[in-house]
Amino acid sequence: MIALNLKPILFLSLLLLGLLIVGAVTAVSRYRRQKQTGLAVITSANLRQQLEAAPFGLLIFDHKQTLLYQNQAANRLLTGEPLAVLLQDVAQADGRTTADGRTMAHTRTLTLPEEQTLSWWLCPLENGALVWVEDLSAQRRLEKSTQLFLNSLSHELRTPLTAVLAHIELLRAPDLPDAIRENSLNQIHQETNRMARLVQDLLTLSRLETAGPLAARPIDLALLVESVVSDFILIAEEKEMLVSLQVESALPPVLADPDRLRQVFINVLDNAVKYGRAADKITIQLTHTPPHVSVLIQDSGPGIPAHHLPQIASPLYRARTDVPGSGLGLAIAAEIVRQHGGDLQISSSTEGETGTAVTFRLPTQMGE
Repeated sequence: MIALNLKPILFLSLLLLGLLIVGAVTAVSRYRRQKQTGLAVITSANLRQQLEAAPFGLLIFDHKQTLLYQNQAANRLLTGEPLAVLLQDVAQADGRTTADGRTMAHTRTLTLPEEQTLSWWLCPLENGALVWVEDLSAQRRLEKSTQLFLNSLSHELRTPLTAVLAHIELLRAPDLPDAIRENSLNQIHQETNRMARLVQDLLTLSRLETAGPLAARPIDLALLVESVVSDFILIAEEKEMLVSLQVESALPPVLADPDRLRQVFINVLDNAVKYGRAADKITIQLTHTPPHVSVLIQDSGPGIPAHHLPQIASPLYRARTDVPGSGLGLAIAAEIVRQHGGDLQISSSTEGETGTAVTFRLPTQMGE
């Protein structure tokens, strides 16, 4: 029987096992480093791509106020005066701290010509500064238009309410003559109807702006307009006005929501008749301009002064207050046309017999 010395064999086995373990650990460590490095590179590239496409501006400065990075939005927003002001803020922010020693962030809102408003948040860092820039122009315009709308709405409601309250107080008087009582009741009825129409038009406009897709289908535009014109013939004749419809032959069907489109013609014709004078003419022309049908509603009325035209289709805006109305008719018409993919255009002249022209286009079936 042969006796083996196991100590050298055990020593060599342990040594070999140790080398394998060290090799494995080294290989795993190297693999992890390579994986982390690759992941960092991918993450950095993705982050840079996202920042370049971001809707806000981002800038990074070093401790010498040298610009190290700016994305596309910052490059677009910060030119001229805004950039000069920002660089001053970056220089002044260096070393600015709070009472407890923390770095102090700085914000600024800058109002520029042409209703542009920029706002930035500047955060001093240990070796530089980080700046976040936002364009608040659209937000400021929305706030301004909302305030103007609320002011107009308050005025439109205050006037009839004042009249109603005044006539109610008058009706409280004892021994009021029947004629005066009847007149007050008529005035209250008219003013409450005016407020009811205003509220109804506001609801209509609100529903249009929040409604889903149109229930568009092919319709015969000529037949739709003929039915609207027939409703206005008697009203126009009472004012000795002439309404005519001119339709190009072989007019193709248009893709539209007939109920909403009918409202467009009603509102525009109502304005033309309401503000028109005796012997004025209203002409409606429907022509085929592939792939659309073009609509022109032209009157020979007194026209709209030029300074009113930019706001004439804004909610509650009225060029004349001597004629009853909510100031929402054209706003509703413009919104309906917009939902049909068009743009309601209004031109006018107070000289000659050109009056006011309202134009828009509607898509035809199959783009014919």
